[in-house]
Amino acid sequence: MRLTVALAASLFIFSAAAADTLKIATWNIEHLRDGIGEGPNARQQADFERLALYAEILDADVIAFQEIETLQAARKVFKPTSYQLFIENRTDALRTGFAVRHGISVIQNPDLVELNVTGGLRHGTDITITVASQAIRLLSVHLRSGCWGKSLNSNTNACKKLKRQLPALERWIDARAEAGIPFIVLGDFNRRFDVPGDEFWPEIDDGKPLNADLHRITEGRQQGCWGGVFTHFIDHIVFDKTSRRWIRPFSFEEIVYEESERLKKKLSDHCPVAVTLEIR
Repeated sequence: MRLTVALAASLFIFSAAAADTLKIATWNIEHLRDGIGEGPNARQQADFERLALYAEILDADVIAFQEIETLQAARKVFKPTSYQLFIENRTDALRTGFAVRHGISVIQNPDLVELNVTGGLRHGTDITITVASQAIRLLSVHLRSGCWGKSLNSNTNACKKLKRQLPALERWIDARAEAGIPFIVLGDFNRRFDVPGDEFWPEIDDGKPLNADLHRITEGRQQGCWGGVFTHFIDHIVFDKTSRRWIRPFSFEEIVYEESERLKKKLSDHCPVAVTLEIR
């Protein structure tokens, strides 16, 4: 009996050790420029330090970021001693990218340029990481703003552009699903998927191919950023059928700023959203 208990205990320890923990997040840092006093948010050194402190509080292994001008700007928030930094191949003040903790193997793939349907919109930053000998494809996105809950067929400039971006994103998702490599899409979708009648989410979550049966960690949750002024999330983390099995239960996090709203422009109008995975 003692041998059986000991064996069971050793198997449990081995099983627990076999899982690699990975915390992933998405964070739109709103007009993060390189220089002091530059851009609409005109941040000072203390503001960069405050954002860097929140990056430490977030303590994620992989952060998909949006609205960052350059790698140099990203280094002011994500310590180069802690993170490898990757950014989309486009010259613009509002770029997507990733901060990935040192020690994680990363390959930067070509940008998803098809999201730039007008010549002035963001690319998707596309990387492949390897954790526990498992390759995982990650895409950081920042879709067209202004069509948060309206019908995609609305006769507005924003909705027309977002509608054009949808098939480009769906093609990327379907290609990854066909390839059989687990994938996760993170970022500012600028879309409230929980609003009744939303057409965007059902289009990408159609289960065709099979691995394109998607799951989003924000589903059914209320946003708390800046006092919950907007109840529905537009920043999402979306998993394929394979990667969703790694989600640690009850590990969803939204890092809410403690400062008063007068510092909103110095921080961001978006709060970081994160979840922890156990990859076996």
